[in-house]
Amino acid sequence: MFVKICGIKTPEMADAVCELGADAIGIVAHKKSKRCITVDDAKAIKEKIDGRCPLVVVGVELYECLPYANVADYVQADDANSSDKHILSGMTEPTGVYKYFLYDASRGGGIRTDYPDWVNDYQDRLILAGGLNPDNVSEVISIYKPFGVDVSSGVETDGNKDLDKIKRFINIAKG
Repeated sequence: MFVKICGIKTPEMADAVCELGADAIGIVAHKKSKRCITVDDAKAIKEKIDGRCPLVVVGVELYECLPYANVADYVQADDANSSDKHILSGMTEPTGVYKYFLYDASRGGGIRTDYPDWVNDYQDRLILAGGLNPDNVSEVISIYKPFGVDVSSGVETDGNKDLDKIKRFINIAKG
């Protein structure tokens, strides 16, 4: 199971998350997010993880990600729909060229809801997100059988990444 830990803000946290077995590190380019980091911060994270985990820059729209594109391995946005380096995100059935499709049931709200039945047609490149945490990720994986899962607020305590929760999430998802 592919596991992406999103909303990483420091090189030290990125390093720890890679060591715990994450398959990708997500950084946020969307300026309205409390998890948004600068391009320089992204470069420092990229240097620290040194190829151990792919770096994914996340925005709502592709233009937000463009300043980070030379740093990141993948670009994730609702309109990232033209390259195999793109992770298309959205809540409608995907079309076009994309490496993976990320369906976020909460649209960044961190509230778990069910996924539409049509997501099952994309299991081989589907990444599920939205309200996932160590307590519910196993059930979501067993029901939908996605390629991967993505988590941000579900592995936080008081708004900060919690390494114990991250470790539990990764172990359960990969177990």
